[in-house]
Amino acid sequence: MAEAKQIMPDVLSIARSVQPIMLKSNNPQLQLPGEERKFVLVIMGTYYHTPTYGRLDVLRDVVLVVQEGKIVRIANGHEETEVQEEFGLAEVRQLKAGQYFMPGFIDTHVHAPQYQFTGTGTDVPLMEWLRKYTFPAECSFQDLEAARHRYSLLVKRFLANGTTTAMYYGSLHLQPNLVLVDSIERLGQRAVVGKVNMDRLSADDYIEDTADGLRDAEEFVTYTLGKKCSRIQPCITPRFIPTCTPELMKGLAEIAQKYGCHIQSHISECCGEVNCVREMHPEYASDAAVFEEMGLLTNRTVMAHGTLLSDDDIRHLARRGTAVSHCPLSNFFLGDAFFKVNHALSLGLKVGLGTDVAGGISPSMLSAQRMAVVNSRCIRAHKLAVSGGTTVTPEMEKDVITFKEALWLATVGGAQALDLADVVGTFEVGKDFDALLVDTNLSGTSGPFDVFEGEDDDQRFEKFINLGDDRNLIEVYVQGVCVKRGDEFLLDGSNVSVKATEDDSDRIMSAPTPVEPEAAYLDLAHRADSSDEAASVDVGAAAEQSEPPTKRSRF
Repeated sequence: MAEAKQIMPDVLSIARSVQPIMLKSNNPQLQLPGEERKFVLVIMGTYYHTPTYGRLDVLRDVVLVVQEGKIVRIANGHEETEVQEEFGLAEVRQLKAGQYFMPGFIDTHVHAPQYQFTGTGTDVPLMEWLRKYTFPAECSFQDLEAARHRYSLLVKRFLANGTTTAMYYGSLHLQPNLVLVDSIERLGQRAVVGKVNMDRLSADDYIEDTADGLRDAEEFVTYTLGKKCSRIQPCITPRFIPTCTPELMKGLAEIAQKYGCHIQSHISECCGEVNCVREMHPEYASDAAVFEEMGLLTNRTVMAHGTLLSDDDIRHLARRGTAVSHCPLSNFFLGDAFFKVNHALSLGLKVGLGTDVAGGISPSMLSAQRMAVVNSRCIRAHKLAVSGGTTVTPEMEKDVITFKEALWLATVGGAQALDLADVVGTFEVGKDFDALLVDTNLSGTSGPFDVFEGEDDDQRFEKFINLGDDRNLIEVYVQGVCVKRGDEFLLDGSNVSVKATEDDSDRIMSAPTPVEPEAAYLDLAHRADSSDEAASVDVGAAAEQSEPPTKRSRF
């Protein structure tokens, strides 16, 4: 196995704070107004991160100092006494052998209200999946008590799995989205959050008027900004082109420009969706061309999936600074193609990684990383099969990634996609300390893997990435604050464990879920085999009836 590259701390910067032990400082320069003493976090140990794509760097036996949530110094271990004197500290926390810090995971695509049915509903294609499972589940979040409980479980589960930052899609109605923001703020996660907008091609009880949608979207943005919480940013969220009229998309783009917001949506994700857009908007050559015309491609836009993007589309997104969230697990279930990570990066595209709960059946970014590796090897296998031969060529290997590239996607790639590259993703001076304390000492039935005599730190860390789970994540930090230790969520007033009780399960199921809409729907994933009922829906009502002579790329 390739050996992790060791970097001297004096050429690195530092990221925001950790809080396993809060140490009082006697240095008056570190005191805050109104406080007798200021707390400083200092930890000596080994830190893994991937500042460069494809390379795992390790800071061995260094002293990392966190102040006000930010990393302010990284020193060699032999400078421990000097650091203590400089910051007026009585002691420095020492990590145990087999324990390491790594950057927190950044999930660039999560449907928050779909968490309740994650792991189910894997039996139908995308467009039917939305009608059968997604829209009824999301609609049920109008029960605000149920929403509060479910979103608390959601944020805790994601923090427990090491997701310190998430890009969340909310639901259609305004109030449940405010509950989601409140839950994130209370539990200490970092997030980009959006209220979903849809004004066409949806269930009768899960659709909005264009004007109402624009009003609620702006109200959501102002509510979120009004919290003045540096961890939470609002996001404009047209669900995807089939459910959003041009008037809605253009109006949302204006709101995003007015407030400098992030934008998120889905792009070229499966055959059914792409074919639907072609029928509704025949004047445009692709999803990317539609989004361009609507003003939704910016350097703060994240588009999910993109498996069917052309190279021209990818280049255009790259020129705009738009990112793609690679969601390998949900692409296997609901998509029709593989996303070529290395190829997209070579064309200049920003790429992050997403779980896509609940299209993706796991809320774990470790699972997403493993699936990203599998996805890349499936591309290799497909190329070999198409060749009809038994020789693997260098060209077939071009799309293969390893756990190192996958970890980069889950940290640095996500930070770049969310315009947070100068804030999180690596251990550098001046960055926030969003970090995970990994313990590889769990063995037997108490942990997910065993460690054998003679295995070094690099082997143990690789085992964690490939075999580990939330049991190995014993502390989780966001902005230097320990938000989870063991099974306890330290910022939660109730201090409830992530493990749901029987009462929890009862409460989850007690929230009313609307019956499936009886209105006719269009099975866009199986257009040739659509029933008469599905075929009776006039998808082209909002589009031109005849194909124009030339499609507009708008690029």
